[in-house]
Amino acid sequence: MMARSNQENAGWKKRLKALGPGLLFASAAIGTSHLVLSTRAGAHHGMIFFWIILAALILKYPFYEFGPRYANATGFSLLKGYRDQGNWAVWLFLAVIFINMFAVTGAVGAVTAGLLATLFGVAVLPVPWLAGLVILLTVIILWVGGYAGLDKFIKLLSVVLLITVLIAFLAVLVKGPLEPAAGFEVPSLLEGAGLTLLISLLGWMPAGIEASTMNSIWVIEKSDTEHYQASLQENLFDFNVGYLFATLLALMFMTIGAFTVYGSGDLLEGNATQFSNKLLGVFTANLGSWAYPVLAIAAFGTIYGTLITIMDAFPRSFVRGLRVLKFKQIEKNAEQKSFLERSYKIVLITVGIGGFLLFYLSAASMIKVLEWATVTAFITAPVIAFLNLRAMQGAEIPQTHRPPAWMILLSYVGLIAMVGFAIYYLISLFS
Repeated sequence: MMARSNQENAGWKKRLKALGPGLLFASAAIGTSHLVLSTRAGAHHGMIFFWIILAALILKYPFYEFGPRYANATGFSLLKGYRDQGNWAVWLFLAVIFINMFAVTGAVGAVTAGLLATLFGVAVLPVPWLAGLVILLTVIILWVGGYAGLDKFIKLLSVVLLITVLIAFLAVLVKGPLEPAAGFEVPSLLEGAGLTLLISLLGWMPAGIEASTMNSIWVIEKSDTEHYQASLQENLFDFNVGYLFATLLALMFMTIGAFTVYGSGDLLEGNATQFSNKLLGVFTANLGSWAYPVLAIAAFGTIYGTLITIMDAFPRSFVRGLRVLKFKQIEKNAEQKSFLERSYKIVLITVGIGGFLLFYLSAASMIKVLEWATVTAFITAPVIAFLNLRAMQGAEIPQTHRPPAWMILLSYVGLIAMVGFAIYYLISLFS
């Protein structure tokens, strides 16, 4: 009996040791898709998005889970699985990353700066320059700390986020939803602004499909950094903890938006500062001034956690895509390690500068820039999802690591749904 107990304790210690890549995945997701899009979805359309978000998370689950599964099975990221299907697949992935990395960095940096200016009264600098300063500090942190520093930071931030968002969520539940204002009309969900918001949320719920590849890269990075090869069960435990964390926060933010704004006729729109002001004003008006510090920490922690994570993920993914194109054999030798380290720093600086310039030149319409990036992610998602599915069915995947039959079936259902919605959206644009 005692021996069994000791084995169980050892098993849990190993699972906890493997935690990291899944939480990074969650952190990359919960900024824009949760704080911005989920809250706006609930605020504009109410609790109907509870089922939409849940359906998206279920149907897209296999494609994200394939990231850590492939990495554990092969010792490589999904990028190798793409190259095995042809260099065109890697180039396609790089194109998606290139399209998104500047827009997403600019948009998330903008919201981060807006929250700093609004929630904490940091008004010494104009918001565009404040965003530039935040991005610069993030570049320095990632340059100095690397993966190990990011891993520790996100674990601490995840605990703080869960506590603060849960407090706000429970307070909203206790108070209950707003009574609809006189003359309030339910906005359309399948046309105009409602359809754009729906597609944006589906495109990034819980994140762009390319986050599956980023997750597989983080699994390899953690293994190399800590010199520990986790089992498949340990890597999947880590991923599922992160996915569950992202799921709970998405539903919490959506409910907060639905209970505090929906029915009032107000919209959470505008530039970074306007959005932050409206978000804070709505929450404190409904919950009271006591909620201010809780919401400040939750909102800023959410969005900055995403900023630092995506600013690591985009360069790390991009240079590893270049690596699989440059080298015929992927090896952990000095030449390839030097290539990755040098290229990562160059791309990291490029992403920081590009994200800042994009925001500086379009500060008044960052919500639109964010919608553009998420719609692009939605349209390209079926292609990357299909590449992930093919990678997991490759000859190099041992039988012990192959997805179960129900997951393969769910993958095809998810693919059909994504393709169907993408076609519907494209038709609506030209009709």
